Amino acid sequence: MEEVIVTEELTKVYGRGASRVVAVDRANLVVRRGSVHGIVGPNGAGKTTLISMLVGLTVPTSGTGRVLGHDIVRESREIRERVGLLPEGYGFYDDMTARENLAYIAKLNGLEGGEASERIREVLEVVGLSDAADKKVKGFSRGMKQRLGIAQALLKDPEILILDEPTMGLDPGAVREFRGLVRELVREGKTIVMCTHLLREIGELFTDATVMVGGRIVAQGALSELRDRVLGGALTYAVEVKSSVDEGLLDELRELEGVVEVRAEGSVIRVVASSGVGEALLRRLLDAGVGIRRYAERELSIEEIYEHFSGGGAE
Repeated sequence: MEEVIVTEELTKVYGRGASRVVAVDRANLVVRRGSVHGIVGPNGAGKTTLISMLVGLTVPTSGTGRVLGHDIVRESREIRERVGLLPEGYGFYDDMTARENLAYIAKLNGLEGGEASERIREVLEVVGLSDAADKKVKGFSRGMKQRLGIAQALLKDPEILILDEPTMGLDPGAVREFRGLVRELVREGKTIVMCTHLLREIGELFTDATVMVGGRIVAQGALSELRDRVLGGALTYAVEVKSSVDEGLLDELRELEGVVEVRAEGSVIRVVASSGVGEALLRRLLDAGVGIRRYAERELSIEEIYEHFSGGGAE
């Protein structure tokens, strides 16, 4: 699959001496065309700085990068013409309508007249705001404002859409709407890059992921490749038991060959282990006289992949 974003040793340093901070440290990022690529990590991991360099909002200290074949320093204007960006906390004029806000942004991007009007109509329809087009933004919910933010990023009909913390502060209903919108954009052929630490909300959308910790990329690739790197394609086994299990038995489960992690969550024992461990796991529980209500196994989630490579949890 074609690579639409590639960086080599991309680095951003702020300050000098004792105040020197390495925000992004020698990042080698690769994003494939047509993917939903999650750049995941805690706040302060360098995610926003990285994407700011990609679109020319921040100049790298060292290293190189290309987006859709354009150099991120010398050709940032060409990149912004082909990439739509929704920064975290993007704001609009509250006393203007959704249509008026988009018309203003369209003009800044060189779109005017009938072409702008038609494009505004199209993007409002895509994000589900046609009925609210002529309502003032001050009356919008957080979810509606986020959809309007995506609409402004789509005005140029970009090949790549970059979204920074797109579900921050959204209620569960708005998050569901957002997931549906992303799936529709993918069907239209967009490449989508999302920076987030809220993996439970949108991690299921990712086809590829980059894990960042302390400004460094510690892992990246297609989710299938990352799963294979975690103990050769580890699975999560969930066993719901009829009564509590003592810590001694949990320790015995941890000693089974191929087991990476064992934890009890109420009446459910969760085990991360290589495929094929399920039979031994069940046998050991039954031998110990543990009653089993339900058993299931599934591939590692993006949260579990993140925890493995980062050594920490995500929300």
